[in-house]
Amino acid sequence: MPRIIPIGIDLGTTFSVIAYVDESGKSVVLRNAEEEILTPSVVLFSDSEVVVGRHARTALFINPDLVAEWVKRDMGAPYYSRPIHGQYLPPEVIQACILRKLKTDIVRQLCPDPHVVITVPAYFDEPRRKATADAGEMAGLKVLDIVNEPTAAALAFGEKLGYLTPVGTPREEMNVLVYDLGGGTFDVTLLHLASGRVDTIATDGDVQLGGHDWDLRLVDYLCEQFRATHGLDPKQDPIAANRVLAAAIDAKHALTARNRTTVQIEFGGKTSEIPVTRELFNELTADLLERTAYTTRQLIADAKMQWKDVSRVLLVGGSTRMPMVVDMLRKMTGIEPDRTVNPDEAVARGAALYAAYLLSKRGEPGMSVHFEVTNVNSHSLGIEGIDPETMRKTNVILIPRNTRLPAKFTERFMTKTENQRSIVIQVLEGESSLPAECTAIGRTAIRDLPAGLPKGWPVDVTFEYGTNGRLSVRAVVPGTHHKATLELERTAGLSSAGIAGWRQLVESGAGFEAFRAASQQLQSAAATSWPSPQSFPPAAAAAASAAASAGHWLATAASTPPVGIGAGGAVAPAEPAGGTSAGTAQMASTVAAGADSALATSGAQAAAHGLGAIPLPLPPTVQMPSAGHAPATAAGVAAAGAVPPGGAAVSVPTSEMPLSAGGAQPGAAATTLSPRSISPQSMGTTGPSTVAARMANAEAARKLTIRLQIPRWLFGAIGYVVSAILGLALGSLVLWLVRPDVFSKLVSILKG
Repeated sequence: MPRIIPIGIDLGTTFSVIAYVDESGKSVVLRNAEEEILTPSVVLFSDSEVVVGRHARTALFINPDLVAEWVKRDMGAPYYSRPIHGQYLPPEVIQACILRKLKTDIVRQLCPDPHVVITVPAYFDEPRRKATADAGEMAGLKVLDIVNEPTAAALAFGEKLGYLTPVGTPREEMNVLVYDLGGGTFDVTLLHLASGRVDTIATDGDVQLGGHDWDLRLVDYLCEQFRATHGLDPKQDPIAANRVLAAAIDAKHALTARNRTTVQIEFGGKTSEIPVTRELFNELTADLLERTAYTTRQLIADAKMQWKDVSRVLLVGGSTRMPMVVDMLRKMTGIEPDRTVNPDEAVARGAALYAAYLLSKRGEPGMSVHFEVTNVNSHSLGIEGIDPETMRKTNVILIPRNTRLPAKFTERFMTKTENQRSIVIQVLEGESSLPAECTAIGRTAIRDLPAGLPKGWPVDVTFEYGTNGRLSVRAVVPGTHHKATLELERTAGLSSAGIAGWRQLVESGAGFEAFRAASQQLQSAAATSWPSPQSFPPAAAAAASAAASAGHWLATAASTPPVGIGAGGAVAPAEPAGGTSAGTAQMASTVAAGADSALATSGAQAAAHGLGAIPLPLPPTVQMPSAGHAPATAAGVAAAGAVPPGGAAVSVPTSEMPLSAGGAQPGAAATTLSPRSISPQSMGTTGPSTVAARMANAEAARKLTIRLQIPRWLFGAIGYVVSAILGLALGSLVLWLVRPDVFSKLVSILKG
């Protein structure tokens, strides 16, 4: 049996890199077909073929409407932020095209069936991680796992210093801060490095901040200067704008080596030579740099450490070459930033080492690693609940972010009503107390509970978060045979059928005509499910992305075959075992009513539409119903997956619609199913820390509301009066202590 080669892929916003582990156990960077290490993450969709890399980037200056770039920033959203050939594609499909090109390079030089680990920013949430894994599958890769980019960089750093091999003799254990500023994302992670161990302590980041933002600031400045001189704006023309962007990137690189450069801009028959200094560039982007500094300081505070506890600051990502980054870190940390590993190669090398680690754990022959890796969750996990004090929905955190994995947490709840027949659990990811600002990553339900259960019957809910990032949520009703398990393998995104359909397209190497047909088929299937058209909101692409990030893209799963949708019950929590609750939160859950035949219709439509079964919201060009209208059947939601204004989408295959909750009254009329009726349901918990924090937040919000109702001038008047009184009192006290005789005379004068 041939040896499986561990391969790592750094799927970057601007460039992608491949590395592998050779037979000696060392990581090696693989060159692409163009004999380069870096492959531009740019895709050209011509009618006859899909081109990835340097030639695709060149096409930006000729046919920008045919080119997709910066796709990584849209991962987790339903569609790439701008149309290609007038059609909207899921971002993971475009990423799959990039990975297919990388797979071709791997197959040509290494092996026919690549087993890979793909890297993601540490601060990617579940939908983005799932979309990345789907992209690998659509490209025909065997995706062993995904790994956080800072963790991968730390592995490459550990390999360089000999921490990962038994013969290595490192002098001491150390805490390493990995500052990863790439083209489109920013991560900062604190890790503990010891002989044979890499342990993540804490992580933070910003998935919408990267070197591209520095480029855009310079583009704005150059275009402003050109407009002031000639009255023309190059940004109004896509081709000219791309040329200015290329010139800005070149200027940024030049300012890394020297203090001054000149940028030549040509547009509309006019030419300008605009000088740019490093000092000016620093001023234009000072706030961007401060965002990374703030996040870094916050990370150290969250880890309850000080800078004296940090041994090394490791630079990762091409944007860390900017002198301002090095200067800022040097001043803030008091440590000289470390470039032991090439910032462009570190992540890919570490991913390959992590692939070897996983294959060794799996018992693959010829794989022997001598190190362990532990990670933390980058986002908190919780359940949607209702605060009993405010009766508002809240995110009840069960596993806080930066918890070392694997982690397990069990909470006991109690049924709220007599004869309750169903319970719904909505899983959220995020730090906000507002569920709408979190990501809804899954829902599960316990249905058909035994009739006659008394009020206050216990329900145990357990979260398990494994080292591989897989989340398992189990709910058990003691004393009955009822339980539900929801394996959240990052469940938001494309369905299995959708992935298979797109994979066939991506692997075929066909041009955009095939992609156009699939995209139109998907949109047609969705559009025909809506009887009452209305225009999508103007900022549709941005809104769709924000909705996905905010948790409006809901995934549901069922433990038994779907039979319909009925009314549900509600539960309230009991005190957790072994402790006294600091507060009480209610769980209230409902499931809308519907007809059994709806799902049968849904399945038939999905089968008829083929790729149309991919559960995605409609892109901006497709007409949508108003918030007051709903699809005539559940099929409209399941087959289309569309998001009406103000509603919540259901990102599930038609075979995974919610089951009957068993709580509908006999003879109750079936009602029309709308997306809003299957929006995240309410739930709560009684963990002392989470409830106390939630109540404190609610009280602070109430006091803030009262304060804001007082006129601002009254605040000022009160402040002046209080300051005057305190000043007189303090002055009198000082006078009495220093010169009591003068104080006595003053008192006599005031009395007299």
